[in-house]
Amino acid sequence: MNTEKQIINILLDDILDFHQQLTDRYRMESGIHDMNLLQSAVNSPFQSFAGQDLYPTIFDKASRLCYGLTKNHPFNDGNKRTAIHSMLIYLYINDILLDYESIELENIIIDIASSKMSCEELTQWLQDHVKKI
Repeated sequence: MNTEKQIINILLDDILDFHQQLTDRYRMESGIHDMNLLQSAVNSPFQSFAGQDLYPTIFDKASRLCYGLTKNHPFNDGNKRTAIHSMLIYLYINDILLDYESIELENIIIDIASSKMSCEELTQWLQDHVKKI
């Protein structure tokens, strides 16, 4: 867990590990469809300009990560699973848990993939579903 309360970024190697674990577990086709699209999806949440983060909050970063992995479709298979898993792990390592039903996440990721939900709407959903401890 993050005891220093600074945002911990996620790396390309982390996403590749998550994807491999999911591929093994769900017997999906492994492999990267497009490394440039994968790098774009993973790096986008952590971009800055003139010293300012383009996506300043943890929720902005998490939703941008999930959205990019879903829409860029960088893997041969398992893009939606990898996107949701990566987002949840990213929030977890930054001490954020969500209160949700599995069916909600299934519907959300399908809505993102079919362009029925925007990245901003996902950000709002995340903020609305922070688990109260």
